[in-house]
Amino acid sequence: MQSYKAIIFDIGGVCVGSPFQGIAKYERQFNLPKNYINVAIEKSGENGAFQRLERGELSIPEFYKIFGVELSDPINKGYYLQYLRSRKTSNIPSLPDKITIDGKKLFRMMMSEAAKINPVVYNAIKKLRVNKFKIAALTNNFQLPIQDQEEIEILGGSPPIEFKKLFDEYIESSVIGLRKPDPKIFLYACEKLGVKPNEVIFLDDIGTYVKPF
Repeated sequence: MQSYKAIIFDIGGVCVGSPFQGIAKYERQFNLPKNYINVAIEKSGENGAFQRLERGELSIPEFYKIFGVELSDPINKGYYLQYLRSRKTSNIPSLPDKITIDGKKLFRMMMSEAAKINPVVYNAIKKLRVNKFKIAALTNNFQLPIQDQEEIEILGGSPPIEFKKLFDEYIESSVIGLRKPDPKIFLYACEKLGVKPNEVIFLDDIGTYVKPF
């Protein structure tokens, strides 16, 4: 029987609300088809604005501008149609001639959802600690603009100290310069916890992040 020693939790979508909910709200508000923005973000690749922000390579102001430009690029309409065809969707929506996405407004909506702590998971982590499991957070995140208190408040700020204290290790992509699903970040987490990969349970809301490598 496998003996597990540690549990690693993603933050957004697991311990707190999901930024995907904010994306869905933005799409509904601006009459964009479902998953249009998710496809655009994914297709931007590892050098996309969102991915670079999570590795700590862009400041928030730099990110807002580049994020909006990337998502407004007409090439994303082609990517979205490819996505629908790959899913064998028969109902192909007509897309407007021009799609303009406000990177700042979108990101703020995403973060408003990600600021809400999930009480069920919060209580589960406390019980797991009592049972002597090592507990870590492994999150793709970004660095807040420390000079701009108003923007920090709009983005939801940092997780409360008492929340972070639940974890033996709180590993942030923007601090270490690695992001999921890079295998190096998972191995880094195991090293910090002092466990082997086969001794860990990892929880995430994104399927590609929990696939074996």
